[in-house]
Amino acid sequence: MTLASAGLALLGLLAAAALGLGGYMAWAMYLPTRGRRIGRYPAPRRAVLVLDLQEGYAGTAARQPVMNLPSTGLFGAVNRLVDWAAASGIEVGYVTQVFGAAWLVRLHGGRRVSRVVVDRRVRLANSNVFEKHRTDAFACRSLEAWLEERQVSEVILAGVDAAYCVTMTARGALNRGYRVTVAADAVASRHPLGPVLDRLRARGVSVAGSAEITGASSP
Repeated sequence: MTLASAGLALLGLLAAAALGLGGYMAWAMYLPTRGRRIGRYPAPRRAVLVLDLQEGYAGTAARQPVMNLPSTGLFGAVNRLVDWAAASGIEVGYVTQVFGAAWLVRLHGGRRVSRVVVDRRVRLANSNVFEKHRTDAFACRSLEAWLEERQVSEVILAGVDAAYCVTMTARGALNRGYRVTVAADAVASRHPLGPVLDRLRARGVSVAGSAEITGASSP
């Protein structure tokens, strides 16, 4: 093998690796999951899902902060939903993003930790914490099983990033037949929030403020 052919072979391997990495990132970040559609429950329930509000993304020592979340009032809105749900017998689940590979952690600007911790400013109503490895929380099979076991037919989403994890989770829920509501003041994004919420509405997602959700809804 000549030096030139060896160089071409190496370039081909590098191109294939880059293509594979790009494909994996597109699959993990930009494609919602599909799964078994939920049944017709005799007494359907609701659940509030708090997405990715964890130390590292939004926490007090964040390495990859979404934005200045305290200034948005997001935590007050999230905790309003959590308190309402806990008092009304509505399920509450917390979902955290975990990267298994160190290179993925570095790619996302963070550092690998042994355990991902929910942001200390978020009210913990229980110990229902689920780990996901893709933007869509429904990639977590234990979360999907938990919702089915409790016969949940509607999910109310809060957290970050609205343009990615919230959007992909909403789409994953719609793919399974859930009704989906996004709490507009309980989500945030690095992208302008208005267009993100408009795209969700166009897909059939309900968008409402936390006060409207907790004041106009009954368990």
